[in-house]
Amino acid sequence: MDKDLFKKICGSFTTGVTVITSKDKNIDYGFTANSFTSVSIDPFLILFCLNKDAKSNIALNNKSYFNVNILNEQQTNICNQFANNKFTPEQRFNNIETKNSSNQIKIITNSIAYLECQVTSKIESGDHYIYIGKVLEGHSSDKALKPLVYQNGLIKKLL
Repeated sequence: MDKDLFKKICGSFTTGVTVITSKDKNIDYGFTANSFTSVSIDPFLILFCLNKDAKSNIALNNKSYFNVNILNEQQTNICNQFANNKFTPEQRFNNIETKNSSNQIKIITNSIAYLECQVTSKIESGDHYIYIGKVLEGHSSDKALKPLVYQNGLIKKLL
């Protein structure tokens, strides 16, 4: 199978859009991810994948804290800002309304939900790392918000 066909097939699967936030030495990091999924209920575990070259790997050492922010359909600009590889970690947070979690990790305001986690495992696989995190706490909005989704290379809203 060639690379383009593989990307086309995998891209046809619709996923939600998240922004993963973390911190190292007083620098906030964040990136857009659609490779988020739950792993286990006992204990509560989730995972996401991150390219080995991504700057956020700096902040995701073993036992580091991070937040998974599940974006709503009105947060396309946030999705695009955190996906822009030309931005520094600081620039990714410009004009983004946030609050800090109990572990001082940024939570994106008005997201559908967030989970605060701690890295338990980092697995090297191909050109990415797979991070597994133990869920420590979370919150889901009381508002009836629709998710932002990703399919065929496009950010979309549900109808």
